Amino acid sequence: MPLIIGQTSIAANATNGNVLSGSAYEFMPYNALLEIGLCSNAAGDHQCTVYSGSDALLEESGVSRQARVPVYPDDFSIRDVALGGERLTIRVRNTTGVAATIFWSVKITPLG
Repeated sequence: MPLIIGQTSIAANATNGNVLSGSAYEFMPYNALLEIGLCSNAAGDHQCTVYSGSDALLEESGVSRQARVPVYPDDFSIRDVALGGERLTIRVRNTTGVAATIFWSVKITPLG
């Protein structure tokens, strides 16, 4: 069961089109249950959009300001079944005038 954990700094008033870009799991290698957790630092105001293939799982919404890596299961509020070949996208927009950090985790449970 793969677990991808990371943090990404987003410049002031900037957008990262996909924090998973370049990951081995950006494109799902098999059908799987996805559980996604997002947190930002206390000073940040991140607006996140999450897609699994063409499924919009979260659209331009704020996330918890816990300033830490998401804790399972508390911070993993996004769940979906993704098909093999689908692209996972976590788009993050920093709406503040200073750089801010987004902490993210993706738990992948193979199906079938």
